[in-house]
Amino acid sequence: MSILDVISMCLRNLVKRKLRTFLTLLGVMIGTGSIIIMISLGLATDAQFARMIEDLNLDMTEVQVAPQWAGGRWNPDTGQMEQAEQRDLTDDSVARIRALPGVRVATPLMRGQLFFTSGPYAMSASITGIDPEAMALMGLETSSGRLLEDGDGFSVVFGSHAELNFFDSSDSNWWMADRFWQSQWDEMDAFVDIFNDPIRMYYDTEAMWRRIWQTGADDGGMEIEETFRQIRSFELNIVGVLEPNEWDHWENGVIYMDIEMLHILTQMGQESAIRAREEDEWFPQFSGRTGGLRETYDQLFVRAETMDDTADVARAIREMGYQAWFNAEMIDSQRRNQQAMQALLAAIAAVSLFVAAINIANTMVTSVTERTREIGIMKVIGASLRDIRGLFLTEAIFIGLLGGLFGIGLALMGSYALNNFEIEFLQNLNMSPPITTEGVEGAVTSLITPWLMGVALALASGVGLVSGIFPAWHATRLSALAAIRTD
Repeated sequence: MSILDVISMCLRNLVKRKLRTFLTLLGVMIGTGSIIIMISLGLATDAQFARMIEDLNLDMTEVQVAPQWAGGRWNPDTGQMEQAEQRDLTDDSVARIRALPGVRVATPLMRGQLFFTSGPYAMSASITGIDPEAMALMGLETSSGRLLEDGDGFSVVFGSHAELNFFDSSDSNWWMADRFWQSQWDEMDAFVDIFNDPIRMYYDTEAMWRRIWQTGADDGGMEIEETFRQIRSFELNIVGVLEPNEWDHWENGVIYMDIEMLHILTQMGQESAIRAREEDEWFPQFSGRTGGLRETYDQLFVRAETMDDTADVARAIREMGYQAWFNAEMIDSQRRNQQAMQALLAAIAAVSLFVAAINIANTMVTSVTERTREIGIMKVIGASLRDIRGLFLTEAIFIGLLGGLFGIGLALMGSYALNNFEIEFLQNLNMSPPITTEGVEGAVTSLITPWLMGVALALASGVGLVSGIFPAWHATRLSALAAIRTD
């Protein structure tokens, strides 16, 4: 028999037994549609996470490392509380972290406090010390000027809005005006042109604040030169201004300096503060500190080679005893929770498809039993075993194929409902979108792609093929004479 004859006989047999065929197709349709819907939820979740990462401009290769204090800590790798020993970030720990597989760059960060003045304007500045060569590797870019370079000395790079921290020292209410934070909502003009106005830098911030309170700011403020007359200062060189960070306003106020220079200035400030306390006229305080450069760091910035290396790098750092976290950690946690629920529902859908496969096999075995005489006649008139086997396998594949097509249609309707209506059941199962879809073009709860429909159709046809193997083999084993004598 030709392939066209086989297909023609298959279609006639399926149409002849309409109700049985419909019920068998229904099982395949529900199973296929359910699996498509469950996978589409996962695809939509992944797409939304990817869009969130892109919109928020999150760096998935960045790992933040901090010292570990003694006591209990939560380990996200094990999901348990555990006892931790004191671990300081030192030059030795920085070297060991740099040697970890998958680490592209590891640079220590140090926080310090300095004071800047320019004429009547002043600013108490929080400074971040960094290795100049690491700035570009951190992804920092300038809107004007350049990044730090080795040998810059007391040079700094300002955040995009850092100059707004300058206040008018002659204003008795200067402490009430937070111009930097106000710049989030209002356009603010800077008091100081940081590239053209002369700026002095002071390391003795404690002495400065003591003099502010002693001179009495409530009496109309004071002249800035009067405050700093006896405090050593350095000329500040601003070499660049960073691009604004749209998502983290705090980053726009950061000021970067060579970490070695900040080490020196911080030590000088500490020694000056000790002398100021010892020379205090009313409440002298004495310290046994001998000084020396600071040997520990506040934070360590690490960048992995690829996004796939980030979790492994963070895990290795935690095993060394330090705190480590990265942007993708929270996203991965949410994704794993949703994928676990989706896997459970997909397993339930797979069970329904398995039941549909058993139903196909049962239908085909019943068909073989009912058509025993027909099979005998086919053998007598010269039909080969291959033709008989192909006939029943083709019928089973047709049932799977048609069930898959109808299942795709069912899934498309279900996907439309999920994307356009609120489904309370899914919200209760925490299957709602991980981020708000308001104003986000193309954000959906269910995403059915062409490749998903193709795979589902192939799976349904494969289920039909596998389910029809035994009935087809059984049909070829029937005796022709015995089959003809069957009523």
